[in-house]
Amino acid sequence: MKKNGALRIAIQSGETHLSSLGILVLFLFLLLLLPSCSSLSTWVRSNLEGVPVWVYEPQISRNQTAFVGQGTAENETRARVLSYESVLLQLSSYIGRDVTGQHIAELSSRDAIDAFRLRVTQEFVKNDSGRITVYFLAVADNSVLEQARTEAEVQLVQQVQQMNRLNGEAAQAIRNNQDTVAANLYIRIAVIASSLPVDRGEKQFSDAIDQLRTILRRLTISVSQGNPAIPTTQVIVRRGTHALSPRVAGAQVAAYSEARDGLGSSYRDKQRFVTDTSGQFLYTSNNPTLAKSGTLEFMVDFEKELEPLRTVDANIYDEMVELLKNKVVTYPYERVSLMANQKLVIVISEYSMQGELLVSTAAGASLAAELEKDGIVFDIAQMPSIDTDDDLIAALQQRFPNYTAIMYGNVGISHMNSTQSGEVITVTGETLVCNLTRGTVVGRTGSVKAHAVAETVEEARSKAFSQFGAITASLLGRYLYR
Repeated sequence: MKKNGALRIAIQSGETHLSSLGILVLFLFLLLLLPSCSSLSTWVRSNLEGVPVWVYEPQISRNQTAFVGQGTAENETRARVLSYESVLLQLSSYIGRDVTGQHIAELSSRDAIDAFRLRVTQEFVKNDSGRITVYFLAVADNSVLEQARTEAEVQLVQQVQQMNRLNGEAAQAIRNNQDTVAANLYIRIAVIASSLPVDRGEKQFSDAIDQLRTILRRLTISVSQGNPAIPTTQVIVRRGTHALSPRVAGAQVAAYSEARDGLGSSYRDKQRFVTDTSGQFLYTSNNPTLAKSGTLEFMVDFEKELEPLRTVDANIYDEMVELLKNKVVTYPYERVSLMANQKLVIVISEYSMQGELLVSTAAGASLAAELEKDGIVFDIAQMPSIDTDDDLIAALQQRFPNYTAIMYGNVGISHMNSTQSGEVITVTGETLVCNLTRGTVVGRTGSVKAHAVAETVEEARSKAFSQFGAITASLLGRYLYR
């Protein structure tokens, strides 16, 4: 019995030894097999994470380069976009220039980029607790990539040379007191630098933005006492806040004011000026409908030049725009009319389509109402039409001996039509301003047309004549001021 027990124990020990040996042999066999497809660590990692081996170790030929894209999001569509962008980011880094914007549409729609002989050969989607991760294996041709890298290097050298040249021009512009010219050059440098790989363009971009920020911070605008009754004022742009600070030549300045359009509605008007070699300009309005009183606003007009930064870095763009807005200078004014405190009269005769004189005065009333907004008061009267200017002035002087000036005109219905929208009426006429004291015609509107639509002919006629009066006010108002 003891011998049989000992034999059984020995057999069992031998079996255990053989079993362990078999596992060891199997393990060694796997080690021999695995290098042919991937390393053991990669194989183990991919199995543990539940992704294909190619995610960590793509198997490609010698004449190819692989890019593995990865994108994670709440939904698969967004994850796929991020994975495509990941591929393009790696591709851009490899060849030395950003190609994302140029090829994202092609890659996402065709899973390929012909220019680099690139194809997406594998994809894998992983769902982990509601978070979707998409992996792409993209393979490109080495010869094409190397050619692109060579071209990128040549382009990089050219871009660096261009940035150096622009830097020199900007420094010269500062010495010439052309600060806004220099600022524009630094914007161009920043845009070029932003297109380079981060390790190549980051410092140039940062330096250019710092220079731009410094220039815009130092710019100041000042205005002279001027003459607010016209209004007119001297505007000066300086580098700094002191009276002796260098004056900036060639700076664009925007002047904002309130004005009225041809129908009497208010709007914000903008005029552009450029400082001369002494860093200044004389502001005078070229808008005949400038409001009688208000506040002019002056600021450096540089937003158009800043626009390229919006796509490069929106936060920097917003910062620079805010710097300019903080430098607004105001100038209050109160225009004084040449006709102030004088007796004025409006005579606009209205005619039917058949040429009959109407008793209505809608055009004159509308013209008077618009002028009254600026504090200019006209009386309204009527008289028959007069053919020539010579006869007209004499007749007006005789008819209105107690008035200094007159706005005289004739307007008649030139077109009538019934439509589904209502009655359509067009009126045509002309008005002029006469200085009755001097016996001269100061100005005239030329031919003016006005249109109106209403339910009835009477309403349409009244609206058309009223609109004619409003347009006339915008055209003749310029002759009432210096």
